[in-house]
Amino acid sequence: MSIKRNFAYSSILTISSYLFPLITYPYVSRTLGVSGIGIVNFVDSIIDYAILISMMGISIVGIREIASCKNDKEKRSNIFSSLLVLNSISTIIAIIIVAMAMFIIPQLQPYKELLSVGLCKLLMNLFLTEWLFIGMEDFPYITKRSLFVKCIYIASIFIFIQDKTNISTYYILTVSSVVINALINIRYARRFVHFSFKNIKLKPYLKIYFSNGFYKLVTSLYLSLNIAWLGIITDTIQVGYYTTATKLYTIIIALFTAFTSVMLPRLSSLLSEGKTTEFWQKIQLSFEAILFFSFPVITFCIINGDSILSVLVGKGFEGSYLPFRLIMPLILVIGFSQIFVLQILLPMKKDNIVLRNAIIGALTSIIINLIIVKHLGAVGSAITWICSESIVAIASYVTICSFSKLNLPYKRFLEYLAAYTPIVIFLLISHYYLGYNNLLLLAITGGVALIYTFIIQKKYLKSEIFYITLNHIPIIKNYN
Repeated sequence: MSIKRNFAYSSILTISSYLFPLITYPYVSRTLGVSGIGIVNFVDSIIDYAILISMMGISIVGIREIASCKNDKEKRSNIFSSLLVLNSISTIIAIIIVAMAMFIIPQLQPYKELLSVGLCKLLMNLFLTEWLFIGMEDFPYITKRSLFVKCIYIASIFIFIQDKTNISTYYILTVSSVVINALINIRYARRFVHFSFKNIKLKPYLKIYFSNGFYKLVTSLYLSLNIAWLGIITDTIQVGYYTTATKLYTIIIALFTAFTSVMLPRLSSLLSEGKTTEFWQKIQLSFEAILFFSFPVITFCIINGDSILSVLVGKGFEGSYLPFRLIMPLILVIGFSQIFVLQILLPMKKDNIVLRNAIIGALTSIIINLIIVKHLGAVGSAITWICSESIVAIASYVTICSFSKLNLPYKRFLEYLAAYTPIVIFLLISHYYLGYNNLLLLAITGGVALIYTFIIQKKYLKSEIFYITLNHIPIIKNYN
């Protein structure tokens, strides 16, 4: 299956993972309120961090190893069995840690019921094995299954969430979606692998598994643990502000993450086959992708951030406006960072370098968290995230330049900057004179920005990613 088709499926998958919650989030935020949202996200951030402990480096290792033996079912089954056993051990450890924390840490005592539900999510995440299907590049299955489960989840939200007392019900439904996905995956995985204890080999994967896992743990300090720390040092109200501010951002960056997920197995294969020229061509395509996505989105969201959040979540979330605007440039920063780390350093097996740079970013996060979060709350968490991710991106770029000639698209960046200056002026004037909290105005300015992006791409920028996108929109494809 081609990269273009995989990218289309993966894009649908990742966008739906965040777009579907946007369908329910305005309803849930108004029903549960900022405190209810804060409580659920506080608990879920702890469970998500425990999932990182349980998963360690399974995603990267699994995708890379499965991709290397897609045509050998027996070898693939041996790798799958070994990685699943290794993953089971770390999952058991993570469950024990969360269970102990529930009784030891005073700030977690009021949320023991929700944390107990979260333990089910932690356990069933072991059986998701998405790395198997990504390694096999079976993106159609992943997408169709996910959409099916999400539709059930959305319907359940509107049926069962009625007032502020339904906090536990909301979290149970959220966890149930993970459980259903895992059960379906267990059955479907039999087409590709069979599990057996006969040829279990853990040693070949231990170093990569733990080094990549530790990398994820330390980088999660910027987000998952950032939320938990915010809840402990301030309150769930600030958590509600911060997680609401990051909600839309995660949808946007997910689109580029979809592209990264598709590219990782392909780039690993190119390097193993010695096709370095084609490898670097794909890297340049990735740079073009992040410029194509980031410029229109960053400009529109920063200028109209208050309008977007006001329409989405209603009143009571005004504390989210500034953090939202602050984190939007991270689309560009993290986009480049993902290219450096996931598409260059990891396929080249520079795992130690990736880990070192992540530790630098984590230390930055810890220091800034300790200094400003208690005083600035959600705004402080946003600043912490920006600084940490920027340090990692810079360190990764400097490292790559030390052993390879990496051509950053400086000229292309300036072309995008010049191309989007007129629409920035238009959006600023519209926002200043016409105000915010108007859905119609937001729709009109958004439509103008979209039309402008189409024209400027068609006549001036002419991005390859633009034409790839058009080819997957039937109406426009037929028109062209």
